[in-house]
Amino acid sequence: MLVALALALFAATAAPARAPEQAVRIHERCRVESDARATLAEMLPRLAACRSPIRPDAVGTVWVLYDRLPFGPDNKQPWRMEIDNHRVSSSIDAWLIGPGGQAKHVSYDPNSPTREWSTANYLSLLVYAEFPVERIALRLHRAETMTYIRAPRLTPARAYATNDRNAAALYGVGVGMLGVTILFHLSLFFAIRRPFQLIYCLHVGLMFTYALGYSGLSRLVLPWLTATDVSRLVNFAMISGTATGLAFVFQFLGRDAFPRALRVWAAAAGGASALFAGLLVAAPPEWSARIYVGGNIASLHTVLFAVLALGWAVWRGNRMAALLGLGWALPMTVSLLYPLRNFGLIPGTAIPDGLMLLAVTVECLILSVPVAARIRQLRIEHERAAERHAVLERQAQTDALTGVANRRGFGEALTRVTAAQAEPWPLALLVIDIDHFKRVNDVHGHATGDAILQAVAQHVRRVAGEEAIVARMGGEEFFVALRHHDLARAGTIAERIRQTLPLSLAMGDELPAVTISLGVAAGLSSQLEALMDDADCALYRAKNEGRNRVILADGPLMYAAAA
Repeated sequence: MLVALALALFAATAAPARAPEQAVRIHERCRVESDARATLAEMLPRLAACRSPIRPDAVGTVWVLYDRLPFGPDNKQPWRMEIDNHRVSSSIDAWLIGPGGQAKHVSYDPNSPTREWSTANYLSLLVYAEFPVERIALRLHRAETMTYIRAPRLTPARAYATNDRNAAALYGVGVGMLGVTILFHLSLFFAIRRPFQLIYCLHVGLMFTYALGYSGLSRLVLPWLTATDVSRLVNFAMISGTATGLAFVFQFLGRDAFPRALRVWAAAAGGASALFAGLLVAAPPEWSARIYVGGNIASLHTVLFAVLALGWAVWRGNRMAALLGLGWALPMTVSLLYPLRNFGLIPGTAIPDGLMLLAVTVECLILSVPVAARIRQLRIEHERAAERHAVLERQAQTDALTGVANRRGFGEALTRVTAAQAEPWPLALLVIDIDHFKRVNDVHGHATGDAILQAVAQHVRRVAGEEAIVARMGGEEFFVALRHHDLARAGTIAERIRQTLPLSLAMGDELPAVTISLGVAAGLSSQLEALMDDADCALYRAKNEGRNRVILADGPLMYAAAA
């Protein structure tokens, strides 16, 4: 659907040039330069004879004569004359000249914030005369002729407003597409954070800048820009856009897709385009023509090199390069036409209005497909890496033999629980030791000892409850953390663990009977180190007093089983 809208943009902008009753381009007979004080009477003979045609790098006062006009016998109808000379930094004077030499003067200020300016970046003059008009003479003050490309258009004033409104709406669609593309991929950058995303957003941003200037919508956000400012902005966006496009190709496909020689060449080509783009904005007017030519050569070289690089990657079997080539096909083709036109190799009317805007809009829409696919692939890889990291983290915090937490996991779990509570909370600790475990290993073997450790761990976890934190701290020693338990309640659970262990083992794989000793301490979570010391001391007492018993850390024997 978006591509269809973009195609409609091109069709709508190209249509007026094909419909003489709507708009026609007028024929240029001659173009010369003169002193700023020259008058129409002095210049008409020179223009008619076309002596000393203007140099392509001329900067100053330029006179242009047009004939073969579309005016009919009824000249009371006003027309709009749209001029494609962006870089006129002083003023424009137009004379409508009749067969008897009579002339009507019209002036235009390209630097006025209220100047009339049509879609496709034309300067717009209202022309009207009550006599037959055979020729139009223009005087351009302080003009840079190297951007004087497309022939002016004449449109009946009654049709001009409708045509310009419709074209502006369709240009707005293209600008809107580019703007949405930037926002979409910029939002994805914060999720994936890959350099090629920022380069792509920068590239589309430059195309967006070009579209704003070319469509005339820049007047809405930057009304103080002069015609020369807009021209520089548009040319800067297009030339630097070739650099960002090439950089995106190499970043997106990755270093492994190209040999080192191509990467170095790409850096040089992109750097040259970026350099000329910057100079085109900052250089004084007398340098503009040479820099403009250099910028066109640099951008032409960058585009051709991008074609070479993509061809290399496709030849090496890179599928993403083929998708990029599809997206770049139209803008690359159009980009090649502009330098050819600027060098006079193809006529100025060979490129319809809006063709580049169509090209960059279609490019950004097509390139969004491989970019979105790559981002989806990266997101899946990121999720898989996160899953692997989580598994490794769990493994690092889990005792491999018993499946309960190890010492690190025990500490991490308590830290997480503590961080979730604003204030210290009641905590009870159980320290459990299997009685005479070394003897079990010596008599029954380590395999049986491992099975007993597993059975004891599962028994403790089952009896202590789901909210308890159970850990094997090493050897035959286990820790249990009971949240929001006082000493008496924790002692009851400890005794239940001790008493039911033989029954639990008897229901297993005929393991030998073992007993356990337990030390219990209770307090606040902020006293964890002290609680661990108290629970250890209580366990030490339980073992000294005959084992197979529970001792509470605050002193007397609370529970004792028969030996």
